[in-house]
Amino acid sequence: MTSQMCRILVLMLVFAAVAISCSDSSDQSDPVTLKFGYPFSAGHPVRQQVIEQWAKDVQAATNGAVIIEFHAEQTLSSAAETYANVVAGGQDIGWALQGYSPGRFPTTSVIEMPFVFESSSEATEVLWILFEEFEALQDEYDDVKVLGLWTSGPGDLWLAKGNASTTADIAGLTLRSPGPVQAEVIRALGATPVNMAAPELQGALEAGEIDGLLTVDTALETHDLLDVLESGMECGCYVLASFVVMNLDVWNSMSQNHQDAIEELSGQTLSRSVSMFYDNASSTAAEKNAEAGIKLVRLDDEQLDQWKEATRVVVDDWTNENSSDFDARAMYRRMLELAEE
Repeated sequence: MTSQMCRILVLMLVFAAVAISCSDSSDQSDPVTLKFGYPFSAGHPVRQQVIEQWAKDVQAATNGAVIIEFHAEQTLSSAAETYANVVAGGQDIGWALQGYSPGRFPTTSVIEMPFVFESSSEATEVLWILFEEFEALQDEYDDVKVLGLWTSGPGDLWLAKGNASTTADIAGLTLRSPGPVQAEVIRALGATPVNMAAPELQGALEAGEIDGLLTVDTALETHDLLDVLESGMECGCYVLASFVVMNLDVWNSMSQNHQDAIEELSGQTLSRSVSMFYDNASSTAAEKNAEAGIKLVRLDDEQLDQWKEATRVVVDDWTNENSSDFDARAMYRRMLELAEE
């Protein structure tokens, strides 16, 4: 081999080593800390049981390069502004309910239409299928990177005094609503909805300021309501949608390897983990609520049909209000079709 060929070979080896070093450097850079803000308490069970583990898995999958730092109880933004703050770059990641921002997620609210789902897992799976099939739903999140979309378990009706099995039983009552769609459901049933923060519920029920509320069964113990409620009506009245999203600039600044690692742990994977947690927690909650003496009324098919018919106006109004922007009727029909499968 000539000396010139040797020099060429050495240069080729040097260039190859440099190229390998450069390709790896993006994944061996200094750790980046992502601010994850949300409006719930630091002790929220979904954070403690699911999202904290997800954050640890992300850090491990990126070899310690991506660290997630939690900021609870609206310290980075209000509940209503969580999504907008992520878009603006005020925080890197946000977790909240779509219902906290009325009017911002008209397409997603299809999943909250009344009397459709029997579990969080079922509703979450359907939400993701709709997300994949309907461009209008994807467009609602085109200014962020979606890391998670899921729903709560089915919410039921709970009363401080008496019980309900017909719509006439709650006509004229004042009920706390968890969101805008559920407020319309309450109005359609002849009751009056009120918006009230969770820490105020116990005192309001004791004082008679509200007669009851729509909420999930797991919330009774969480918000110390076991001693101030007399009955519940198992109706599967609604589910609530939630999101976890990341700022697009932050997402695009990451290496492909880090994006791939986060993608694998997020999306439907993270969402299914949360929905499974909700469904498991509901089974435990049902036992605790019964032990506390709360009588649970279960509607038969004929009674449930009465409630569905009374709230049909909520679906019709949603369809009419959104039909000019997307095929709302087709989306609702597809949701029902998927829920029945």
